[in-house]
Amino acid sequence: MAVLKAINGHTGCGRIKDYLEKGGRALLRDFFNLSWDEVEDKGLDTVLKDEVDWALEMDALRRDYGNDRPWKGQRAITFRHYVISPDPGDGIDLEGLRGLTHAWVRKHFSDYQVAVVYHDDNRQGIPHAHIVVNNTNLETGRRLHIPNALDMNRSLQEVAGARGLTAFDNEMPRGRAGRSDPRTPPRPRTRCATYINKAERGILDAGGYSWVSDIRNRVSVAKVLSRNEGEFMRILELMEIEAAENSPQARREDWIFSLADQPSRKVSGERLGMTFGKIALTERFARIGSYHPDAASSRAILSMAADAVEIKDVAELGSLAKAVETNAQYSIRSSGDYGRRIETLQKRMERESEAMAAAKCAERIQELTEAREYASRHSLVPDEEPARRHQSSGSDRWQYGSQRSGNKPHRAAQGSSATRRNSRDRQQEGRNR
Repeated sequence: MAVLKAINGHTGCGRIKDYLEKGGRALLRDFFNLSWDEVEDKGLDTVLKDEVDWALEMDALRRDYGNDRPWKGQRAITFRHYVISPDPGDGIDLEGLRGLTHAWVRKHFSDYQVAVVYHDDNRQGIPHAHIVVNNTNLETGRRLHIPNALDMNRSLQEVAGARGLTAFDNEMPRGRAGRSDPRTPPRPRTRCATYINKAERGILDAGGYSWVSDIRNRVSVAKVLSRNEGEFMRILELMEIEAAENSPQARREDWIFSLADQPSRKVSGERLGMTFGKIALTERFARIGSYHPDAASSRAILSMAADAVEIKDVAELGSLAKAVETNAQYSIRSSGDYGRRIETLQKRMERESEAMAAAKCAERIQELTEAREYASRHSLVPDEEPARRHQSSGSDRWQYGSQRSGNKPHRAAQGSSATRRNSRDRQQEGRNR
């Protein structure tokens, strides 16, 4: 999965600009709402882009609105610095990273000045994006409301999933709930979303029955369909799975899952994979943006799963679980989504120069192809995405667009285009001098 890191800045932007661009380490720079804009100025002479002094422009705008002064006795957060690091397994190139970054930036910061600087100076040489967001809204003149870092990361996962990249629907578990020192949580047994050990793999490869795999498949269906813990427990009951709390002395809080008709066969959630643990699941239930199939698809999936459990059709249950997990991973909400995700992966595979990265793309295309065939055969996904209900502002946690107000500052009326024109005029005057 792509990882997002967020850092608050409390100074002018000159220092962060020097750090990001020193020694020719910047592979490329992209700008939004500055004297160059990636959308409005596409196709123009890039010499104009090369001459942009984004730190100077950001500092000038912030100073004009007084947004570099302390706020309520606290130092001003003058800019927000985000770092997007793609999953090494995706084998993403610079253009792929630019597409991901542009989509995420335009979703959240369409009314702010943004500079993006790309590096590949890590050990693996994987490109990553540094995003600097000025603190002043171009429409209202108000300071940037600092979004919740977890919500922003969840949004990045959704954007990545829509582009055929690895997306993780659950954050890394944070340790045992209620720990007195959350800064040093115990580590999970595995960070793999789904964990299959050597013994289980050997049984499956030989075509045998693995009760651990059976439990995992049943829990997979329950976790994708459930919106809260109560639903999760009720669906587990339909799947003939019992769940109990692990020991209070255990290093991490978790559920113990067992087969209802064979209670001695039990396994902890995190033994099945990190996303099956209690910590990851309770965090998933708390998130509005978590993936869920639409109501009709949910009913069809639950009916098929219950039938498979009743007649002990382990193979059918496994195929169903694999399909719904793939749909969740790639945020499949309609049959057309399969084609779009596959097309994205095919284009990336054609650009890949390394065999391993291309093979990974091919593997994901195969997963999506199999899920599409299974979903089509059993009518598990609608042809078109159902219209979503309008959510109230209290629950719409991912929208951090401009909050327009009738009494916004007079100076803000110039808007982003006028600000960019002024910046470009100043830049032209400097060249004439």
